[in-house]
Amino acid sequence: MEKNSARYGLLGDARRLGEILAVAGKYKVTQGLTPEKVCNIFKDLGTAFIKTGQLLSLHPEVLPKAYCKELESLRNAAPALTTIQIREIISEEYGRPWNELFQRILPFPIGCASIAQVHEAILLDGTHVAVKVQRPDSYQMMEQDIRLLKKALSVLKIKQLESIMWFLNNALDETWRVAQQEMDFYKEAENIERLGKILEPMAFATVPKVYHEYTRKNVLVMEYIDGIEISDHAALKAAGYDLSEVCQKLIRSYIKQWAEDLFFQADPHSGNLAVRDGQIVWLDLGMMGLLTEQEANALHHCMHGIWKNDVMEFTEWGLVLMGKDPNSPFKNDLAKDFTAFLDKYRVQSIHEMNETGDIFVELFNITLKYGVEIPVNLTMYGRSLLVMEGTVSNLDQQTDLADIIGKHLAAYAIGDGMAGKIARKLSHNKLISGGRLRYHDYEPTPEDEVPDEQLITAEEYRILAESGSDVWTSET
Repeated sequence: MEKNSARYGLLGDARRLGEILAVAGKYKVTQGLTPEKVCNIFKDLGTAFIKTGQLLSLHPEVLPKAYCKELESLRNAAPALTTIQIREIISEEYGRPWNELFQRILPFPIGCASIAQVHEAILLDGTHVAVKVQRPDSYQMMEQDIRLLKKALSVLKIKQLESIMWFLNNALDETWRVAQQEMDFYKEAENIERLGKILEPMAFATVPKVYHEYTRKNVLVMEYIDGIEISDHAALKAAGYDLSEVCQKLIRSYIKQWAEDLFFQADPHSGNLAVRDGQIVWLDLGMMGLLTEQEANALHHCMHGIWKNDVMEFTEWGLVLMGKDPNSPFKNDLAKDFTAFLDKYRVQSIHEMNETGDIFVELFNITLKYGVEIPVNLTMYGRSLLVMEGTVSNLDQQTDLADIIGKHLAAYAIGDGMAGKIARKLSHNKLISGGRLRYHDYEPTPEDEVPDEQLITAEEYRILAESGSDVWTSET
């Protein structure tokens, strides 16, 4: 492992900046960039740049789609640490030999990322666990490389990037903020516990158990999940799972996170989701999104406006969402742009939306036209939603994610009166109702199928119907 004195400080910075500029020269970046060039540069510059590239791939509002797509490949580009290195890190973190805590640490990683690596292991008492180990000096390397990348960009003056330099710098700042969260395993342990409580009312969704007594800032010890990755359709079907049911309940567990609890998995791709014993298991919870009460309320109304095809509701609450006066002088012009935006994507299938990946980019560009910036919380939510669209589309193309979200959020737009409270109660009960996912070895329980009429009382149904609300006009 490289000594800090050689890598960091003024001399270390100078040497590292020289390495960055040398690699940039190798690929002749001043003569133009391509997605492949950028991806290869990040690979050549090592693990901190690989992580930076991964996070930049989540910024379609900054980088062209082709660049984001190419940078996604960096998810599998990090070189694996050896078993000896893993044991050294664990021994150093605990201040005693690794084998005083573990019987075994299996040699081949079950997950290998730019910041951390995950191994199966057996505790001394025989418990089967997953151990997530942070790479040495991850924090210092990320801080240094992001800082020097910004400096290199200003030195190189690449024409293709001039128009987006301000946004690119902001994206790099956000990348550093996110990376800091992911590099604190105490924080990730808290995230797992918090999301576990959110999902607790749902029999069909869960998170791994955390072994807090073994967890440190750079080592996270969790329950080992020997489930089926949610993208492995053949294995799911062989185990007796119905993909449509898995998809529906996945969406419900996702909606509950951000619509009710304002805390959500920010990167819900299939690699972070497994199915085991009739439950969807949410994994890798280092990067989580947050919404404020005001943002969530405005977001509910925006989504309701989309679902009801009410462009003015979408526009007015969109302005509130971005911290602007809902009666801004440019409201009508903005509404016209939003009308064209919604009309364009309303006729596309979920698969087409996922393929183009342009929705968030166009929305960003529309708001930028009027000098309105989308808050960081919302950019993270928007990217999370796009990732979930891809996951859902891959799992079951017949499931309409937007329609399911719209029907649940419509309940929030009814108001704060009795009908609104009942609608939100019905929405909540629909989200959490039902038993585990059905599969070959599962024995059904009475809770598996809960009729709508049992979710609220007959009197509540009457009040809701008399309010004129058309929420839940069809099954979700």
